[in-house]
Formats: sequence, structure tokens, C-alpha cells
Amino acid sequence: MFSYKIKDSVIKGYHQFKIRPPMHTELNVDLEYTNLHDENAALVWIPPIEDFPPEMRQNVTDQSRFLRLCDIAGLPIGHVPRGLAGAFRKIIELEGKITALATGEPCPSFAPWQAPEATGVGVVIPCDYIITCAENDFNIISDAIDREREKESFRELHLHLHGVLQSDPLLESLNFPMFLLKKKE
Repeated sequence: MFSYKIKDSVIKGYHQFKIRPPMHTELNVDLEYTNLHDENAALVWIPPIEDFPPEMRQNVTDQSRFLRLCDIAGLPIGHVPRGLAGAFRKIIELEGKITALATGEPCPSFAPWQAPEATGVGVVIPCDYIITCAENDFNIISDAIDREREKESFRELHLHLHGVLQSDPLLESLNFPMFLLKKKE
């Protein structure tokens, strides 16, 4: 199995779920089997309380709502962006594993993602996605990025996948956030 990381992505839907994840915690990604509108929908979940050390379980995760980790453990916090969810579904069905790591506080949707006032868009949680799958399943992610609605946001990732090195001057000339997929064996 190989691990890949999609950096500078988002968890969508904070404005609906209103749950802040604990920072530096791997969050589970699983399919949303009950979603009647999108068969590929994938949810990001806080791990169950048993996965946290006892000394963390009473930590406050959201001061404004007085929520502690024990209140939110095991709950969904948002969705994977639609363009990635289909690929994530295939990876999960092939017995791969996907997790998310929150990298910032909830904020209004930002470029290159859709503007907050667009339909179905609002507050997002910045994150990195970690994909663990068989090496030959890597093309599933690459193909999904090629089809992604916000494809321009993945330009650097796309170039990296097709042989352009991180230090290439072309990458430095682009005005997009770093979307690098790093392969770890």
C-alpha cells in the first residue's frame, strides 16, 4: 500500500454541521450511503471517543458552542468536495483508506473553491486528504482531478502527476495554492 497526500483542500459544509474538529487529528472519510441526491457523497467524521486518550476527551473544541471532544466524537463534520468524492468512493471500494487532517479553522469558502455565495457553498474547513491505496489505484485520483469542477485549483497537482518536478520554474510562476500530491512508500 502507498500513501498520497492532497494538500490545501477543504471539507465542505461546516455551515450545516457546525462541528469543529480537533486540530492535528486524522479524521475518517467514509461514504454517505443514505444520500439520495449523490451516490458518490463522502462524509468526513470525527473518530470515536475510544480513539482519543482519556486526558483529551474533555477538551473544548468550540468555545462559542461549549462543545467538548466527548460531545462531538463519532459525528460527521462535512463533505468531501464533489469532484474528489467519486474517486474516493472507488478507492474505498477497493479497500483503500482515506483520512483528512484539518489544517485551519472554519472560514468562508475561498479561491480556488467556489465563492461562499454560490449555490451549495458556504463555510469550509481547510484540510489535507491522505489516501492509502494500492499503487496501481493512484490513477483513480489523477483522473478525478482531471475531471474536477474546480480543476484549475489542481493545476500544480496535475503537473506534478505528469512529471513536472516541485522545483520546476513553471510551478513557481503559477498563482495557485500548492496542491501537491506527495507519494510516500
